Amino acid sequence: MKKEKIICALLFIFFICNGALAETFIPEQKIMTINELKPGMSGYALTTIKGTEPIKIPVRVVSVIPQKPGTTMRDKILIKFTGKNKLAQGMSGSPVFIKNKLIGGIRSGWENSDQSIAVVTPIEAMCEIFNQAEIKKEVSEEAEYEFKFFNLSASGISANSISRLSKALGLNISQGVSSGSGPLEIKNVNFRPGEAVAALLAWGDVEVSAVGTVTATSKDGKFLAFGHDFLNRGAVNYPAAGSFVHETIDSYSFPFKIASPIYINGVITQDREAAIGGQTGVFPQSFAAELNFKNLDTNKQTKYNFRVIPDEFLTTKLIEEIYKGLITEAWGRKGQGTFDVNLRIEGGNIPNGFARRDIFFSDDDVVEEALKDVAEMIGTYLTQPFEHTMPSGFVLTVEATQNPRVLRIEDVKVPSDAKPGDEVDIEVKLGAWRSKPIEKIFHLRIPSDASGVVEVVVRGGGVDPMPQTAIEEGMKAVDNLQQMLTEFKAADANNELIIELNADRLNLDNIIKKALNDKREDDDYLPEELEFLSETKERRIKERNLRIFSFDYVIDGMMKRIIHLEK
Repeated sequence: MKKEKIICALLFIFFICNGALAETFIPEQKIMTINELKPGMSGYALTTIKGTEPIKIPVRVVSVIPQKPGTTMRDKILIKFTGKNKLAQGMSGSPVFIKNKLIGGIRSGWENSDQSIAVVTPIEAMCEIFNQAEIKKEVSEEAEYEFKFFNLSASGISANSISRLSKALGLNISQGVSSGSGPLEIKNVNFRPGEAVAALLAWGDVEVSAVGTVTATSKDGKFLAFGHDFLNRGAVNYPAAGSFVHETIDSYSFPFKIASPIYINGVITQDREAAIGGQTGVFPQSFAAELNFKNLDTNKQTKYNFRVIPDEFLTTKLIEEIYKGLITEAWGRKGQGTFDVNLRIEGGNIPNGFARRDIFFSDDDVVEEALKDVAEMIGTYLTQPFEHTMPSGFVLTVEATQNPRVLRIEDVKVPSDAKPGDEVDIEVKLGAWRSKPIEKIFHLRIPSDASGVVEVVVRGGGVDPMPQTAIEEGMKAVDNLQQMLTEFKAADANNELIIELNADRLNLDNIIKKALNDKREDDDYLPEELEFLSETKERRIKERNLRIFSFDYVIDGMMKRIIHLEK
């Protein structure tokens, strides 16, 4: 009879904790289910207060907190620390044992209150996360005042940059104490319950990570941690890192651990409401990012390297804000200036890579102005719908000066009349910042079939840029990665002087036909209405009615002139 009870108990525990998880996660530690708990039971929590070795902290079960029926939330356990130790940020996931059996991981508590009271997520609920393979959002139904015990921090960038990163990600990120993690060693070692573990979003010269505690492990190298979600993004691919706790700091608001990742030893594959989980000995892919910054005013050069998680939608925000933070740190100021920016994307099914250069001037915040385009290109590339591709890295090179490196279009001279087919001189006067003007002569060819008048437009690339007319009017669509990148490169740049000779746009017959769109035949369309911008530019450059010249300055302004054609 006694033997039967033991067998039944083992089967019951196996079913609750594993259910369909027999091949996914079986804790090495003996467990006690929430139904076996009673108020007053004593035990201990395992957590790392300093260094890398977990210690035991005495605890007592206060109560089991039932959740509203019909929700996805599982019942929670309320415990009390009975020794001298207090709860601290970074204790998320700290395993709690009653009668040497694991009941779950510390989840949360309450700020500015009794710092000996904690909520524990039952081990049954934590085990179940490995049964969720689909990427989906899960909504937490916890009260807003609950305070989760992981410490999400960023280091290597300023407090202002961290504040912007917090806003961009919708997270509360505190400032770390280090200057970044530096390159992290890869180690093939398993976690132990009670050890500090970091979930990494970025690492290297900049570090963005959340530190919590390992709850449970399995014989095949899997682990559970945190006792709650990290970002609640479902199936994920974040590096898991063993961490060193420098100190646990007491605080009236809430104590906290100061910790740093010291090696990467696995991957976090699940980020769910009840816990995070993953596998040691398996190492995730990541994007390399590099920043080369040169201050032209001081001739000082600075180089940064970091890596970020391969999450297409989150990575864009991370890289943008990290680049902004690093540039602000390297430049040591905020305000007006000129940035010469070159972005290169390497690998990722791009045979020769992708590169684009542009120059930006702002009289207010040049960092913000310059990084808009960079973020848009990185974001569009990472989230493009055409093919799954993993870039090997992003390289951003910036040359900065406080001076306005701007050339203004001050005057344009054209011949008063010409003949169709003539090549005409276009004289352009460019005014430099507090310097002598620059005068240049360019050549354009008037189409042989032009008549009446033609218009000459001289402008900076950032002034009334050439549109993707065929795309905007629904005549064409980008349908592959290479075409998308080609159109990115074809877009006008701020440092380009663009000289156009327009004949068709001044032809009244074409204007009337365009207004009567439903009556037009194919021959009635302007060529650019049926072409990608890259095709339009290539054609018009060959026809010599479009010239594009790159400068090491922002070109500002626009002027138009009319040439009357002889019959």
